[in-house]
Amino acid sequence: MVITIEKSLLTLSVVAGVLGFTGVAASASTYTVKSGDTLAEIAATHHASIDNLVKQNNIADKNLIMVGQKLEIGKASKKTTTKKVNKQHFKTSTSIKKGSAHAAVVTSQSGSDDSTNDATSSATTTPEAFQSQGVIYQDGKKWTYYTGAAFADGTTNHGGYDADGYLIVAAPSDVPFGTHVQTPLGEGVVHDRGTAIVGNHYDLVMP
Repeated sequence: MVITIEKSLLTLSVVAGVLGFTGVAASASTYTVKSGDTLAEIAATHHASIDNLVKQNNIADKNLIMVGQKLEIGKASKKTTTKKVNKQHFKTSTSIKKGSAHAAVVTSQSGSDDSTNDATSSATTTPEAFQSQGVIYQDGKKWTYYTGAAFADGTTNHGGYDADGYLIVAAPSDVPFGTHVQTPLGEGVVHDRGTAIVGNHYDLVMP
């Protein structure tokens, strides 16, 4: 009876060793997101499902991936925590005349984070990450950012927000002024136009 038990334990040890080796041998590939990529296209190319990619990479919004972002394909990645968005104010270095085509410029951080505005409560990224990335794709829209003092419908800039506390958005000409739209930095309202803003390209005033 003792001999039988020892043989069984030996067999289990061998099986466990084989399974452990198999687990070590498994590997995942890494894909770096390029401009114009969508999660659906990446999943199709790598014969993976969108849901698996979302789960494996802890993606909060499957419609939002960033250029340069690295995606693990083939095994689950470690769980990450979501960092709370800090509402940062930025000071602009240029002003733009009312009604003129706006221009994208780099802004500098003022260091103030005492904003009481609630527009960023639904943000999916931070101003710092957006500024570093330059371009973000979300909900089928291409988002870039710019600065300005006055906009096509007469709105003035209040630290990146309109008088009602919403982020200022430049949209294609077929989107009416006053339209509310979800941006990577939170809820915004369309107040501006631009010669380069066509199709699914939108611009956002950097707060």
